[in-house]
Amino acid sequence: MNVKDKCFSSLKSCLAVAAVPRRGRAKSVKAKHKYRPSRTVYAITLTLLCIAVLVYFFWPRPEYVSVKSGVAIVDSFYSLDPSFTDEAVAFLESKGIHVDVYKDSEVTVEFYRRLPTYGYTLIILRVHAGILERDPTSPTFLFTKEPYETGKYVMEQLTEQVMSGVIDPDNPSEKPVFTVGPLFVSMSMKGRFNGSVIVLSSCLGLYNTQLAEAFIHKGAKAFISWDEKVSLQHTDKACMLLLKALIEDRVTIEEAVEKVMKTVGPDQSYHSTLKYYPKEAGSLKLGL
Repeated sequence: MNVKDKCFSSLKSCLAVAAVPRRGRAKSVKAKHKYRPSRTVYAITLTLLCIAVLVYFFWPRPEYVSVKSGVAIVDSFYSLDPSFTDEAVAFLESKGIHVDVYKDSEVTVEFYRRLPTYGYTLIILRVHAGILERDPTSPTFLFTKEPYETGKYVMEQLTEQVMSGVIDPDNPSEKPVFTVGPLFVSMSMKGRFNGSVIVLSSCLGLYNTQLAEAFIHKGAKAFISWDEKVSLQHTDKACMLLLKALIEDRVTIEEAVEKVMKTVGPDQSYHSTLKYYPKEAGSLKLGL
């Protein structure tokens, strides 16, 4: 199936203390002058020592932002169709803007977990996205390229932060991959986005606001995506126009989205519309 034609969605350690005797004759000490700690004191000391070790190894360390600025393009479609990313990289570099590309097998659960710590101003997610069911409250999940395993990310699975997903549920030979949802963004992503603009160039990013709200609460300033399914060809064209409007024309997010919709219109097959969240982000300009 041509990927440009359709966007599918579905979705112990212990411590021991021992006294080592010295060689030679022991000195005689009168019992009434020697302090002998009780077993209770030994137990308390050992307990405190164990707690100190556990705190040292398991207390969460602060996540420091790696100041890269610039733009990140996360492209799980690259091996199928690199045209958008190649054009976007050429455009950004012509403007003197630093850009990093993460493609195909690099798009994993752990990559998403650390994404806020990289410090990008603009993040373009050219990845599959889908919902669990046709319900207004169904959250949107981002697909990885990491094969699904029942015994991996167990806590995240139990708390519905990650789930298994297939791009084409009608294809019995397709193997599921991990997907990450709004709860993963809120609970498991490290650090904060520090004002990043997130563009989800894919289906259903703003089917409702759950995923967008998770990114905003994690420090992003704006979230831009489609409210329904969209073909890859249509979103690629729209995203390139959006990029040029924000960077070359220096217009606000509201003006850029309006310009894109006037130029390319809704997706002809799915009638999806490009939107942004929250409303107050419309007055923002990209700081690149």
